[in-house]
Formats: sequence, structure tokens, C-alpha cells
Amino acid sequence: MKKFNFNTTAKAVFSAGLLAFALTGCGSDGTDGEDGEDGTVGKPIGSVTTLTSTITTASVDESQFLTVDFKLADANGVAVTGLTQADIATISFGRVGSANEPGEDEIVNPSIDRQIWLSYFNKDKGDGYFTGSNYFDGSKSECEDCFVDNNDGSYSITIDQAIDTLEKYEYMADATNGVYMSIKTSNNNAQTIVDNSFFYWVPATDVEVEKPLQILANSDCQTCHRADQAGELSMHGSKHVTEEACSFCHTDYNSYSKQDTDADGTPIGDAYEYDGSIKGMVHSIHTTANFSDDGVYPQMTSNCLTCHNPNEDFNLTDSWKADIDTTACWSCHSPSPAAEAAGVPKSHRQGNNCLDCHTSEGSGRSTEEAHYDLNSNFLATALKVEFSSMTVADDESEIKVNFTVKNGDELVAINQIDPRPYQYGGFNSAIVINGVLTDDFLVNYQKVGYDTFAEEADGSITATISAADFEIATLIDAGSTIVLSSQLHVCSGKGVVEYCDADDLDAGDQDAPYVTSDTYYFNLDGSSVVESPRMQHAEMADCQQCHTTQITHRYTNDIDGCASCHNGTRATSGGEASNLATKVHDKHYVYDSSGSLFFKKTECQACHGDDGFSIQGIATDAAPVAFGKDDVGLLVVSPQSAACLSCHVPPYGLSESTISHIETNGGVVGTIDSLGVPEADYDALNVIETCSTCHNDSQILEAHSDWGGQ
Repeated sequence: MKKFNFNTTAKAVFSAGLLAFALTGCGSDGTDGEDGEDGTVGKPIGSVTTLTSTITTASVDESQFLTVDFKLADANGVAVTGLTQADIATISFGRVGSANEPGEDEIVNPSIDRQIWLSYFNKDKGDGYFTGSNYFDGSKSECEDCFVDNNDGSYSITIDQAIDTLEKYEYMADATNGVYMSIKTSNNNAQTIVDNSFFYWVPATDVEVEKPLQILANSDCQTCHRADQAGELSMHGSKHVTEEACSFCHTDYNSYSKQDTDADGTPIGDAYEYDGSIKGMVHSIHTTANFSDDGVYPQMTSNCLTCHNPNEDFNLTDSWKADIDTTACWSCHSPSPAAEAAGVPKSHRQGNNCLDCHTSEGSGRSTEEAHYDLNSNFLATALKVEFSSMTVADDESEIKVNFTVKNGDELVAINQIDPRPYQYGGFNSAIVINGVLTDDFLVNYQKVGYDTFAEEADGSITATISAADFEIATLIDAGSTIVLSSQLHVCSGKGVVEYCDADDLDAGDQDAPYVTSDTYYFNLDGSSVVESPRMQHAEMADCQQCHTTQITHRYTNDIDGCASCHNGTRATSGGEASNLATKVHDKHYVYDSSGSLFFKKTECQACHGDDGFSIQGIATDAAPVAFGKDDVGLLVVSPQSAACLSCHVPPYGLSESTISHIETNGGVVGTIDSLGVPEADYDALNVIETCSTCHNDSQILEAHSDWGGQ
């Protein structure tokens, strides 16, 4: 047999011929077949953990039925397929209109020029009440051809719900209209996924426009109502998760009859008209919670800027001080029976039109004056204490501290500072002194009161701190950094600094709020120290997201202002722990009126930033932390273990075996009954903790990341 050698070209030609022969043998006519359909590019909805919906267009037909076109994507922008009509939990629809369109009530409508949101889906609540709270729900709709899935992550729905305003006003194509859509679905892991999206446009011109009537941002609410937390905005089946969503239904004219009840369901007072607008509802809820013993609202509701943060991009950012809306006033000043039961004070002219007097030109304070310019709580944030010097006597018998109190550029005189004794000992007005050594405060809380103050010729004030009366020898002998902060009260009337009158103060005719304090640091030679020598586990800015300036019983601008009193040496007179970590963690593990966990203290980064929760920065030889006291004396826990035990105390997360594990790794806890060893025995234990070897930053975050409903 002869052998043939084929080069590369010959092989290709020969192979092509064989292929053609083979195809001919199969009966091919030599023409190409039709192209197949492109495969779907995207992810099935069951495989994603987050969704982002984007409304691309909206239109209204001649019969005034709404059509919405939208796209769906995951967190990376990849198209998501497989949404169903039942997953569309809400579509709400409305427009901008005048305040007089829903009715002529002068309380609801003090100004016809005021623009409000009007819902196209009103609901009759009976007895003349109505709300804007109807909406389309895909899971309840019987329409079989309303929903279109384009199989590429884009969808369209024409809702089978006609515009119905209860004949209060008409659909207007030349006004700014808006659509709110909420999607609520679940993935293959039974995880609920919710997304809210919005679209604003003028139907007559088919031009998309910016969101109208912008008063505040969702983030202003969500600094406290944090997303994915138990206290997040997630009302009515957990499908409305933004303030913007709430405003579509809770329109200005919302009202209905309500009967308050206590925890047992027993009626409180008589039924009354309830303002269900977004402003009325929010003001009422937060005011009641602020006064209630078990409420969770951390700031006075009279401080409007707690929520109404200025935003130059919002056209109504200053609307809270406009003096054109009486209903906004009465949402706080005409309390419900539940609010009255919680202690909310009544107004002097309950139910009347506030704007008869309270305007910038009127006889009463305007909104801005009453809640800002001429308000004692605001004044407290404008006042400032500045420590200028600290001098240790040569014989160490005393320390002299000089400071000034200023209202802007003006000095506050000593007789404008509240001189009254404090009901539990000492004086209302005081400064606080402590010392820091190797990251720890050295002595228990000690207030240097008004009786030690003397005014100097230049208007400054000198406090003389005697070693006979205060524990300053410990601070001096240890070579510590001296730490000073204030707990001063300045007397005022409606936001204006006044000379103090003890009788007026006792009668409530004069105010004396705390003055905002910074913490100051000095070396023993009197030289100033710019920054805190302590490790900062949290920043006050994180606290002030919710608390603004008012935190329980003082105003402070930094964490050391709290820690100088609630330090690791302190236990309460009742023998309980009073260190800062325990106090803060305990206060943030709170519940709302329904019994649901409001704030997960396990979301470490909410308060501790990127790494403030780390125990790796706690020195192994740091001083122990007080966790109460008994007849033996102060009971202490080693510092790394104390960070954990500020939350993990009996019965949750602590057992004898857990204590054994801590002690095996160098920690000191004691027993569950005592929760701490006597301070006198601590040094003999030669404590060298190794907790952070395993409990590093990433492990701590992982352990606290999925706490569920516990």
C-alpha cells in the first residue's frame, strides 16, 4: 500500500470535502437553518439576596389606568428574572396639589398656597374621615393579563385599579405625578427581600422630574431606624422600608377615629380624631416615646433638627419653621390620651389655630424661635465651657482649675450658673476631674461643685479642688494625665441667658439646661494635651446620629465626657456595674411597645465604626473593670473579658463552662453569682489575657452578624 503525505492545507481541503459528502448523504439542501432564540442573560430571582428595581417609564391611558415599566437587578447590576405579579406588594399613585383640594377645614388648610401630596387611591374611614392609604397589591389582584415578564429582567404591569379620590379632586396630567412600587419576594433560602422604588413625571409632556416636596432624606430616619435592624422602617407587612414610601399613603389630610389602649387592651380615655399624616404620626409617636418610661426615642422631639437636617438640595428642608401648618403643631401640642398618660404636657390653647399668635410677626414665638432660636435646649448647645489652665500646688494639697463659660463671644457670669444643691448630694452645677494612666481612669466619679467656684476679675471662674475633699493625691502620685469636663447648668428663659433665681428655678419659671461639654486634658506640669490619651472605642458622632446632643443626663461632645464618670472603677450604690460599656449596651437592648427588639446591640459597627469593637487594642496589662460590689468590696473583671461581659451576662451567653473557658485563657471573671473577683485579689492572679488570639475582629463581626430575632 502506498503512503501519502498531506500537508496542512491539503488536510483541511480533504476534511472539508468529507464533511460536505457526509452532509449531502444526510439530505441537506445546502441552506442555513433559522437562528435559535438567545439564552436568558441574568439570574433567577431565587438565587439573589438583594434586589434593586428601577421604574423606567409610567403612563396613564384614556381610562386613567396606570402602566408601569421597570427593570430588576441584583447588587452587581445583573438582570434578575422570574418576578411574578404576586411579588409586587404595592403600587401607589398620586400627584402634587394644593392644600385646599381635599377640603376646606381651616386647621388642615391654613394656607391655600401650601403644596401637599394627594393620593389617587383614597380610602373612606367613615364618619367623614378619609385617607390616602389604598394601593394596588399584586397578590390580591385577580387580573390575569396585567403583568408582563419580558424574560430579560424587564417587566411591565397595568394595574386593574381605577383612580378613586372619593370625588375630592381630579387626575391632572399636567401636574407632577408619582408612582411608588414595593417589591416583596423571597429567595430559595426563604430569605425575604424587599425593595422600594419611585418615579415622578408629568404625564402631559411625558417628562421625568425630580422628587417633589422634599422635606428630609430617608437617611435622616435611618440613622436610628437602621436598615436590616429590628427597628428599621418596615411597616404594614414589612414592605414599606423608606420614609418616602410612608409619605405616599400618609398624606396631609389623613385622619380617622382612634381609641388608645394600654398593654392589656383596656381603653385609655375617649376616642379622638387621629392625624394619620406622616408628620402627625411621626411627631405623635416620637413625642409619646420620648416621655414614656419605656420609650426608645433618645432626643427631645422639640429639637426639630434631630430629624429635619438641613439639606440644600431639598426644596422644603426649612418647612418645619414656615408657620403655615397648624396640624404640624398639634401633632405634638395636642397629645392623645396615650401621650397624656405618658406625661406629655398639654398646650395652653389646645386644638386652636396656633398661627393666630405664633408667627414671626405674632405675639407668640414662631416655630423657629420656639424650637431653635429662643429655646433653652438649643441654647445649651450654643453655650461652651473652655478650660484654660490647670495648676497643681507645690505641696500637692490642691489643684486650681480656671475656665470660662461663653454664649457665643459673651462671657456667662458666675451668678448666671445654677447654684442650687443637687438632690442626691453636691451641687447641680459642677466640673468633673479624673486622671488617665495607661488608657484607664483612676478614680470613681467625683464632681467638684459650685461651692468651690470663684469669679475672677476677667470674668473667668476658678475652681479650687482640695486634696482634703477630693481624691486628687491618687491622680498626682500616679503621674496621670488630668482630665476635666463640665456638668454646668446656665439659667435661661426661653433661650435667653438670665441671672439665676432659685425660687423661679424650683417653680419651673426659669430653665437651667446642661451646657454642652468638651473634655480637656492637662499634664501635671500644667501643659495642655490636645487629644485623649485613651483608646477611643466609639466616636461621639456615632452616638449623635440618634442622640444629637442630649444623652440621658448631660450634654457632651466626646466619649470621655461619659467615661470619666462611668469608668472602670465605678459601681452603683446598689452594687451593680456602672462602667460605660455595660450602661450603653444595656440601654440599647430595648424594645418598642409591640415587644419587638428595636435596636440590635450586636450590630457592633453601628456605634463602633470600623474597628472600635476590637479587643485586640485592649492592653493585656490594662486595669480591671468594676462589675459591681459586695460586702467584700469592689468586684472586678479582666479588661478583654469585660468587653464581652458588658453584654454576655447571665442568663444569656454565660455559664460556668464559659467562665472556665475564659479563665483557662487568662481572663478573670469569678463566678456567676458574684461575676467578678475582689479587687484586692486581682494582682495576685498575674492576669495575661489571650482572648483576642481567637476572638479577632473578623471573628467578632461574624459571630454577631446573624443574630436573627434573639
